[in-house]
Amino acid sequence: MTEYVDALRLHASTLPSGPERDGAEAWIAWADGHVRRLNPLNGTLGLPDIPEPRADELKPFPRGLSPYGPGY
Repeated sequence: MTEYVDALRLHASTLPSGPERDGAEAWIAWADGHVRRLNPLNGTLGLPDIPEPRADELKPFPRGLSPYGPGY
């Protein structure tokens, strides 16, 4: 995607001043920001927070056993 944004910049530089170029530059600014937000290396690295599963989320998996534990 970074290469695509770079290609957009190169193309936009060949456009004459005016609405078409302004539109292209607005699109490039949005696309560049989007690519930066998607890149996990642009933020703090770490494992995602994984919540503890709730009993109702486990119901499909224990094959007849209670998701609440033994004796339920």
